[in-house]
Amino acid sequence: MDSIRRGTINSNFIDITGDLNELDGLFTDYWKRVLPIGQSSSIALPFFHLKNEPFWELILVPELQGKDKFLPQSISSIKKLREIALGARIDNELFLFIQSNESREKLVNQLLFSCFSETAQNALKEIYVIHEQAFQYSIFLEDKANGKDISELPVIDTYKETARNQGFRRIVVKSYNHRCALCGVRIITPEGRSAVDAAHIIPWSETQNDDIGNGMALCKLCHWAFDEGLMSVSNSFTVMLSNQLGNHQNAAGLLGTLAGRGIVAPSEKEFWPNPSNLKWHRSKWNFSAVV
Repeated sequence: MDSIRRGTINSNFIDITGDLNELDGLFTDYWKRVLPIGQSSSIALPFFHLKNEPFWELILVPELQGKDKFLPQSISSIKKLREIALGARIDNELFLFIQSNESREKLVNQLLFSCFSETAQNALKEIYVIHEQAFQYSIFLEDKANGKDISELPVIDTYKETARNQGFRRIVVKSYNHRCALCGVRIITPEGRSAVDAAHIIPWSETQNDDIGNGMALCKLCHWAFDEGLMSVSNSFTVMLSNQLGNHQNAAGLLGTLAGRGIVAPSEKEFWPNPSNLKWHRSKWNFSAVV
């Protein structure tokens, strides 16, 4: 219902052959609020077991169609789910019902009331609001980068910090197609988890600036190196390395080979790093004297 509300699921067939990162992330947020700490799961678990409900049809891969008796008793990972299924189809009448904002909200409230304690209800309602705020914030950042006329700017204080962080990450990682801007690595696990973070060029604490042009998708190592001033980006959008990486005590590995290499930028020029933000970063770490 979260994904239908935001338009990322727009038909009654839910395809699992592509990127499930966002869908699994939404599910995990809810899971963490109601299950014990340390007890992990993925969206594969309910996706599979909902096949026993009349409104949910699991669409099997061709070689298993008509052979339900050969299905496993349980599925706990997206990798295993993809081995047996192409996706699932929601009952069309139900799908049309939850496309209506009013009907969907009534169903959400009824599910919360009938299935969860009052404490759990409040926790899940909070996540439901955060998900909506995060999505709306990411759309605002995208529209702003595209130069659309935005008559009513959102007041940052009205967004929960978690929603702001999620919204910024969503649009930055999406813009870079899950690739690290500096080293180019792109790794997505079978569970749909990405190797990259959404990194601020100028820290949020300095300017409260979540513009896409103040962000880059960076892998964990490049993110750390960028924040520590060991890497930066030139006026011509090439990778710059600090002399410190060549210190005899260091073994920079792959990072040491990236000097002068063009960054992996978004396909849309409007989403590229803002040169003034990159200049701030170079100045902070004295990259003017760095080869």
